[in-house]
Amino acid sequence: MKKIIFATALAIAFAGCTTVKVNQSSANLAKYTSYAFMDPDVKAGKNPLYYNDIATQNVEAVVDNALLNKGLRKDESDPDMLIGYHFFVEQKTRTVTDPPMYGPYMGWGRWGWRGWAPGYWGWGRTRTETYQDGTLVVDIVDARSKKLVWRGSIENAVTSPSNITDRLPKEVDKILEKYPG
Repeated sequence: MKKIIFATALAIAFAGCTTVKVNQSSANLAKYTSYAFMDPDVKAGKNPLYYNDIATQNVEAVVDNALLNKGLRKDESDPDMLIGYHFFVEQKTRTVTDPPMYGPYMGWGRWGWRGWAPGYWGWGRTRTETYQDGTLVVDIVDARSKKLVWRGSIENAVTSPSNITDRLPKEVDKILEKYPG
């Protein structure tokens, strides 16, 4: 039970650590009124758990919806800008230190009203763990000059390849919230 609670708390903590990074050129983004998609670039060894048609369709549907809400229209024949997205998965290591404690025990006092309490002695544990780190990048390229005019990215630990199909659209939506169009 303690492991489940710890794992849940750890997952919530890491989920909150994602930040969207944006790079923008000096180009006037207001001049772009239409878009089309480039082929996706997925650096996950073409692993079908990370790269599949369902994930591609979900991501493109989110992009379509987000850009439509910003006043842009999809035009495959003569777009002003091209949308590309890239997903990279790499193995990384991190050092994690658990605090020293004993317990936990349930409350104290007459009715145990203070809830769970950690102990105050013992030895902490430091370990190195390996994890999968995923980076999602959304690029907007001028269709005529082929120059990058806007880039948004987000980096997060990949807890399970099976949830990538569901998470990619949510991450794309977070990135496109930062698009100023």
